[in-house]
Amino acid sequence: MSPDIVTVRDARDLERFLDVPFRLHAGHDLWIPPLRSQDRELLSADRHPFWQTARRELFLAVRDGRDVGRLAAIVDDKYNTYAGESCGAFGFFECENDPEAAHALLEAASQWLTGQGMSFMRGPLNPSANYTCGLLVDGFDQAPAIMMPWNPPWYAELLEGWFLRKEQDLFAYLIERDRLDTPDWLQQEVRCLKAEGRFTCRTSSRTTLTDDIRIMLDIYRQSWAHNWGFSPLSEAEAEQHVRELRTILDPEFFVLFFHQGIPAAGMVALPDMNPLLKRLGGKIGLSAPWHWWRSRAAIRSSYRIMLFGIMEEFRLMGLPLLLFDYMLEVAARRPEFRQVEGSWVLEDNVAVNDLIEDFSGRISKRYRIYRKELRA
Repeated sequence: MSPDIVTVRDARDLERFLDVPFRLHAGHDLWIPPLRSQDRELLSADRHPFWQTARRELFLAVRDGRDVGRLAAIVDDKYNTYAGESCGAFGFFECENDPEAAHALLEAASQWLTGQGMSFMRGPLNPSANYTCGLLVDGFDQAPAIMMPWNPPWYAELLEGWFLRKEQDLFAYLIERDRLDTPDWLQQEVRCLKAEGRFTCRTSSRTTLTDDIRIMLDIYRQSWAHNWGFSPLSEAEAEQHVRELRTILDPEFFVLFFHQGIPAAGMVALPDMNPLLKRLGGKIGLSAPWHWWRSRAAIRSSYRIMLFGIMEEFRLMGLPLLLFDYMLEVAARRPEFRQVEGSWVLEDNVAVNDLIEDFSGRISKRYRIYRKELRA
């Protein structure tokens, strides 16, 4: 029998929507359970600031009384106005290896997006490129970094079987302590840049953290303004990110560079909290401090470069080299440090890709954004 497609209408349905990945992946070593409270807020149109300028419809695929898949259809009005597009996003995709169910979900989403006046579908975006996005298509045997997705290999087959096609790939680069081999010419270039003294830098601190995050988000907004898929965060979204990042940021891995007192560049690397999330199983309970204690060594050994931005007028002045050199200097002072992942990077951002490879980075995972034109 064909699966039934059910539209999420109430709080109980939303809990079913949240349950799907737990049921599908709970036994897999590499799947990281999201915090249910955080996902519940993100998907609640009346609670999360993203939905102040966006709208969505949530769908469940039901077969023989079981929820076998889920999908969100999303219209991000802020993005479409900024980019001059009529993009209908899809995201939060999870499904059994059941092509019929997956295609029924995608068809339901496409019909809803067409009814909203959208001309094409793009995804997975959960719910936009400013949040978790992309479908893992290479690197299935490696654990995901914090705020990066993991999915089984057949997800790509399910999407491509519905004639979704690649629009853009996103790279995850891995820089490992025991494989660092910075070439002599690069070390000499960094020494010259430091001797010139055109830039000052400082790390964040507990007292300046909130203001520093706002500075970093402004650098990110301006430096990424012309990149594919980008749209600026709203003020309310920025405040939400400030609240969330404050709880996990390591100030020493948050650096800002200035030119004559003007913010010029910044980089944020987050400690990889996934070992803790794995132990928590989706809920923060009374045992959370114990789980933190047990996972602290793994958390401190691995980081993810999440935010990286250089103001356009300073890009040809050697700042990219100074940013990466600083990050690796900090890492080298920590005996527990093992690796840092730079993710994600657009496949066509050749300058940044070359930079990371110069600093011994190698592509460890590849994520894909798909697209399909919609029929009017």
